Amino acid sequence: MQITYSWEPFISYGQKKEIKKNTILYSQGEIGNGFYYLHEGEIQIKMLSDKGDERIIDYISPGELLGEQGVKGEPYFTTAKITKPSTIFFYSKEDLQTICKKHSAASDIILNSLVKKVRLLAETVSIQDSSMEHQLAYIIYKLYRKTQNPCISIDQTSLSNYIGTSRVTIYKILQQWKENEIVNITDRKIRIINVNKFQNLLY
Repeated sequence: MQITYSWEPFISYGQKKEIKKNTILYSQGEIGNGFYYLHEGEIQIKMLSDKGDERIIDYISPGELLGEQGVKGEPYFTTAKITKPSTIFFYSKEDLQTICKKHSAASDIILNSLVKKVRLLAETVSIQDSSMEHQLAYIIYKLYRKTQNPCISIDQTSLSNYIGTSRVTIYKILQQWKENEIVNITDRKIRIINVNKFQNLLY
């Protein structure tokens, strides 16, 4: 059998669910009983810091897994909120065992996805002491790499929640980037017009 690195061939093993916007899929600290695959829609990932501040750390796009640690009955280390009407598939520990018996590549997909989540958390913590401009550049560039699309659909309020600052601060930074011909700003979208200049903001 040809090895696949997509979870899509395994969706029939899961329990399909249609979830409404603003639904909390799971909460940080909640004991998990399985994991999820996003087939359609969008899911916001938030994390509560030791100081009690809740910050957005990621957006899950179709084709991605989430909540992998739940398959071992461990607490979820983030909160997942549905931001668009979504179609998801839920997998229990037993479902995963069935899949792995038939498809050896499945365990590698799970492991790779979990490693990416741990790396994301580590990177999020590592930039918390950076300037607001650097944190904003990191978030936008991460979304750009994830989607391979220079036009990022996200509003300034969400960006302010991402890095824990005011919307006014976000607006000022974006306007400066616009004046320097690094980005264009339209309604709820940020387009990177010069990738090289934007990458320089990260260093």
